[in-house]
Amino acid sequence: MKRDALRGIIQFILSLGIVIIFELFFFSILGRFGLHFKDNAYTIMNLVKYIIEFIIVGVVIYHGDIFAGKENFKRSLFSSIIISLVTFIVMVVFTIILQKVLKLFDITISNGFVNYFNESLTMNRALEIVISCFIKPCLICSIFVLGISNIIRKEVVAILTSGIGYAIFLILLNHLPIDKTLVFLLVDVINMFALTYLYKSTGNIYTCFITYIIYIMCGSLLISYVL
Repeated sequence: MKRDALRGIIQFILSLGIVIIFELFFFSILGRFGLHFKDNAYTIMNLVKYIIEFIIVGVVIYHGDIFAGKENFKRSLFSSIIISLVTFIVMVVFTIILQKVLKLFDITISNGFVNYFNESLTMNRALEIVISCFIKPCLICSIFVLGISNIIRKEVVAILTSGIGYAIFLILLNHLPIDKTLVFLLVDVINMFALTYLYKSTGNIYTCFITYIIYIMCGSLLISYVL
């Protein structure tokens, strides 16, 4: 096994382990110390949880990979934004097509979109937006796009692995039945396919960050004009 691949495997296992531990045990551990949170306090602590996750994963574990391309991203800022917008549109179009095809078989799936532009902006909602639209997309891209790409150099294999791996992660983390749930995760799988292809094509994880952030934030706004 090549040294880079071994390093990538260790990084991936560590980052995935950190996320799983925090997702499963963060609030239960706090509860053992008598710390229980509700409403805004819960959202604030949830934000703290995700910030810690991203600091460990993005700033510590994948520090070299994420910050290595920073200057390249700045130099190609305009083209990167254009590529991100094009990929975003492609992802939304695939989401729409997939939904329409599955409806032919009487299968309805959620696209995961939330219309953030059609809701009152409270402090609690603002914190949720930071988590859902910024931290989580960057965290997911760091682990399942960058992490898997560091392990698997072949483009097609990396693309397939990232999508299927992310679906399995969601199924196991949320204790979902595989046979009844996999079809409902097709949107997530396709998104990982697109983002991994984007990273393999550009070599810049920041482009993936921007694309996924735009997709999560603006997907519902665009899809409302199509459907």
